[in-house]
Amino acid sequence: MILERYYKDFLSTNPYHRELAVYDFKKLIDFSSSDYLGLAKHPMLIARSQKYAQAFGVGSSASRSVSGNLLVCHQLEEKIAAALHKSSALIMGTGYQTNTSVLEALLDPKVLKSEPLVFCDKFCHISLIATTRFMSQLKRFRHNDLSHLALLLEKYTKDTRPKFIIIESIYSMDGDQVDFEKIILLAKKYHAFIYVDDAHAVGVYGKSGFGKAAEYAADIDMIMGTFSKALGSSGAYIACSTVLRDYLINKCKGLIYSTAISPAIIGAMDAGWEILPTLCEARARIKNYAARLRDFFKQHQLDYGTSDTHIVPWIIGDAEKTQQISQLLQAQGILGATIRPPSVPIGKSRIRFCLTARHTEEDFMSLLQAIQKIISSIPHFD
Repeated sequence: MILERYYKDFLSTNPYHRELAVYDFKKLIDFSSSDYLGLAKHPMLIARSQKYAQAFGVGSSASRSVSGNLLVCHQLEEKIAAALHKSSALIMGTGYQTNTSVLEALLDPKVLKSEPLVFCDKFCHISLIATTRFMSQLKRFRHNDLSHLALLLEKYTKDTRPKFIIIESIYSMDGDQVDFEKIILLAKKYHAFIYVDDAHAVGVYGKSGFGKAAEYAADIDMIMGTFSKALGSSGAYIACSTVLRDYLINKCKGLIYSTAISPAIIGAMDAGWEILPTLCEARARIKNYAARLRDFFKQHQLDYGTSDTHIVPWIIGDAEKTQQISQLLQAQGILGATIRPPSVPIGKSRIRFCLTARHTEEDFMSLLQAIQKIISSIPHFD
């Protein structure tokens, strides 16, 4: 192919070359998974997935705007809306697809009659800014620095263009949380629309496990969440007003031009949502593991940043050293996700540990022992 040389040039100059690793989970304890509640192999999800596949087929065969809009889609959306105290909900494909296509629709300057002002946390997931930066005046505020956000909003207080605040409830790279109460006060003061990505909170936080945003739903315009993490399957949802749902049905390309979710997956989604309120003990166990891991890091003067959730990064700094430590962990039977630039800033490479309900006490102690062995064996470890 005549253009392949350009791609070869990119690969040869890329300082953070990636490969798709294949892991033997019979030999590794996985501390990188987002299956926080261990539902991916739960018999209830598997059984309902099989039931829906038997009843409706494996594929939905069309987009929801054509003939792929099953009654079970609406029934699940009604459950989501009720749990999140919103009037409507909409289920879609992946979380990435949902964020990019929903924000593209929301921020359309032709609909809003002007180019909107978007205030976005600097650590927001790429899916939240992938289309946003091309459709708006994007103002990125320092991570979780609401004083900086207030300054930016005040600067544009007399600007009549529509204002949007885009945040995550829990940031996946740092494992820290947003201050919803302050965000809501700012949004009310400056008449801004709030869009929250609640992906990493759903299942683990909030009353009955329906996410952190559910606790503040009355003051949040749109909540996005996923089924691909704590809920153990795939797909995503938007919870919002009926007007916004109707608008998305008519404007959101990711919904209109994409084949609807497989009925088998809808079955797993439905079962996961149903079982969520019963998993209080699992949520408590996850948080207990996370608190103990942070205490261990503090005791050994290891950098875990600003984490205060079930996602606990070990911030090592140098990308190559981080990769080496990851390999040492694997040699001891521990799998931790290596996060390097551009996913995090240069000099902030880390191993991200995700604590889950699947982990036993023995698993957790194996993790601590492996880290202890590594830091004891490396001279002048810092």
